[in-house]
Amino acid sequence: MKRKDFLKGMAAVAGSLAFPSPSRAAGFKAALQDAAGAGDAAFWKLVRDEFVLDPGWSYLNFGGLGTCPMPVLNSLWEWTRTEERAPSAGHDEKVWWSVKEKLARLLGPACRKEDLALIGCATEGINAIINGLSLKKGDEVITSTHEHVAVNVGLLNRMQRDGIAVRLFEPDLARAQGNVERISGLVSPRTRLILVSHVTCTTGQLFPAPEIATLARSRGIWFAMDGAQAPVCVPFDIAGTGVDFYTSSTHKWLMGPKRTGFLYVRQGMLDALRPVTAGAYSSERNDIGKMDLALHPTAQRYEYGTQNDALFFALGAAIDFVDTIGMDRVWAHNHALAEKFYEGLREMAGVEILSPQEEAYRTAMISFRMKGRTYQQIGEHLAKAKIRVRPVTEGGLNCIRVSFHVCNHDGEVDRILEALRAIA
Repeated sequence: MKRKDFLKGMAAVAGSLAFPSPSRAAGFKAALQDAAGAGDAAFWKLVRDEFVLDPGWSYLNFGGLGTCPMPVLNSLWEWTRTEERAPSAGHDEKVWWSVKEKLARLLGPACRKEDLALIGCATEGINAIINGLSLKKGDEVITSTHEHVAVNVGLLNRMQRDGIAVRLFEPDLARAQGNVERISGLVSPRTRLILVSHVTCTTGQLFPAPEIATLARSRGIWFAMDGAQAPVCVPFDIAGTGVDFYTSSTHKWLMGPKRTGFLYVRQGMLDALRPVTAGAYSSERNDIGKMDLALHPTAQRYEYGTQNDALFFALGAAIDFVDTIGMDRVWAHNHALAEKFYEGLREMAGVEILSPQEEAYRTAMISFRMKGRTYQQIGEHLAKAKIRVRPVTEGGLNCIRVSFHVCNHDGEVDRILEALRAIA
């Protein structure tokens, strides 16, 4: 049976499937519009009610792992039930590309769906970048000491295999421009790649991407970013960053299903990044008899094999959820909570704040240490108070990171500050 005939048949039976509840996207949007007129408190309560988080806990770790709101869970169940009802190899290209189109709009007006590959997570994208570029023995890669293990292990793996050199800089938390200067000071004739986080997993620091891109472009160096912590966490235009390659998981701030993410490749850079893994979907044309291969002319060349389509189709519902709230409103809400927490920490004796001093480069994640307390002691104390945070051991920081997102509220900021004052 042809795929289009199968889909027609599925459309006929879809109405008989027993789902736990219908998708509430339209109703949620209408309810939000009504709540918006009633003020912020009613608006954000309606948003919080879409989550199934344990109400006894304050979950302040979206930087570690997000949770899906009900419209996403419903979409995931509906697509899973549909596919399990009548399994079929391959996926619906129309829906697949519609998710990319939504994602491209979220990432900025100049981003095209053709620039995006849907992948499993940021780690997969980081490895596609590190291993797909034509690096050879002695070539240098510049990165920071505050990178996620995915970047560190990926670079060390290529170093052991091919003899590349990795050069490190300590992030400047006082001056954003200081990071550009520190990177510039490490550039040599052997530098081929600059690879840093867009927002660090350690202190929530936003790196000045456009300025780093200008430096890289002027020296003929590739520029790549681990964006696992950036999309939805901070407002930005992906093309405006000037980055050549960008990857992110979408199960954190975007609140999509686990094992979803994307890889962005700037227009004109496809041929510089050879796919590490290739298979079905990666090629436009292939003929083993003629020893002929033409990779797909879009970023689809980095996609391959059987996918759990339901995950990515439900990612489309996550993008709709964010769009319904509004990116600007998400940022204003999250930033206000983070800044209230930041100011509360500043008033507390014995607390060292590790997040950037410049507000423009702080995000919805704030990290800190306390004099006389280990990060384990702080974490255990907060857990007893039913507050979920994230210990940070990367870069030897040994601190605590707190993340704020759309399902959090002022009362939870007060709650964690009160808990910290008790042991300060």
